[in-house]
Amino acid sequence: MRVPRAVLASVVAGMVSSALQPAVGAAAPADPASLVTELGAQLGQVLSDRTLSPVAQKERFHAILDADFDFPVISRFVLGRYWQGSNDAFHREFVSVFEDYVIQSLSARFAVYSGDSIRVMGTHSESEHSTIVSTTIVHPDGTSQPNVDWRVQDKSAGLKIADVSVAGVSMAVSYREQIAAVIDRDGGQVASVISTLREKIDNSTRHVPPAMGRKFGAQ
Repeated sequence: MRVPRAVLASVVAGMVSSALQPAVGAAAPADPASLVTELGAQLGQVLSDRTLSPVAQKERFHAILDADFDFPVISRFVLGRYWQGSNDAFHREFVSVFEDYVIQSLSARFAVYSGDSIRVMGTHSESEHSTIVSTTIVHPDGTSQPNVDWRVQDKSAGLKIADVSVAGVSMAVSYREQIAAVIDRDGGQVASVISTLREKIDNSTRHVPPAMGRKFGAQ
């Protein structure tokens, strides 16, 4: 089962209810729940800043998500068994392109969501260095999103988000299955996934919101 990108994007974009909060300072979040809520505050501030050009807004989104999500770890997981069989140069290129794809996909969708609010329902330790932050997204009409769990890991560089699950369906697992399908359909050619991602990034400038397209299962 895959996470529809529209659902995932609305989950993250639902955090824009924090837009009127004061600017988030440079201090690191005190705990995993704070990381999730502060991420929403920062995204909301970007959305509410009407002085930003589309390019500047995208750059701000990229900086925020890059700081809070552990894209190297996520990238290694989604590439799965193909990670071990590829070299360091490919790893670096894949991490960069995959991050650009995910961030561009989400950034293009943020602007169409507003008025949603996120509510932290609780946290529980998954391991010594991993915490699940459970939230729900409440829409302006009173309806709510399925429960959203954020896996936050305590790394040497600080707290980082390693996955987001909607109603029990993992974002990372969803991307892993889709990327494996692309590579398999191209006869095991790992490099094909990079060209496919780049194609979708390029196409996203002409199609809003962007879709993964036929290979990744358009929604």
